[in-house]
Amino acid sequence: MKQELKRRVMACAAGFALPRYADLPQVGLYLDQTVQFVNGYFRSFPGVELTPSMVSNYVKKGVIAHPIKKKYSREQLANLMYIVVTKTVLSLENIDTLFKMQREHCSAAQAYDYFCNELENCLLYVFGASPIIQDLASDADDEKQLLRSTILSAVNKMYLDCFFAASRQEEALWPGILSDLV
Repeated sequence: MKQELKRRVMACAAGFALPRYADLPQVGLYLDQTVQFVNGYFRSFPGVELTPSMVSNYVKKGVIAHPIKKKYSREQLANLMYIVVTKTVLSLENIDTLFKMQREHCSAAQAYDYFCNELENCLLYVFGASPIIQDLASDADDEKQLLRSTILSAVNKMYLDCFFAASRQEEALWPGILSDLV
């Protein structure tokens, strides 16, 4: 892969970090604020996006709880962060199943913070910013194994989407450059 193209792809993930549970807003957010908040973290990743109708659908299907007085809580924000990443590789039914599995073993804060760590770990590895991926503990339970597999799948798709977006930008700027790769 040409160096400039590789640099553009790596730039999608450069400096990416999600707020931890304690750093999520303590006051409820209205639907449009919720969507803007979540999307703000994923702007550099094509295809990772949340819309108000999607949130309403998740509420309607019971994947996230109904907002209280039209405001979404910290726990709902955490759930939406997870959903926006994994919806490209899992069905809503499977996302809900993973939520239920996690709720049996840990708090929403613990589950979300673990998700953030795993996402950042996998992003660094898949996008080439780290030569290794941190291993799961040897006694990692099924939930952690499933989460790792889900995140790796989602991050690989994010990588591909960033690659193709960067390729199209390069092709538009310098026609013929990609033909040299073949």
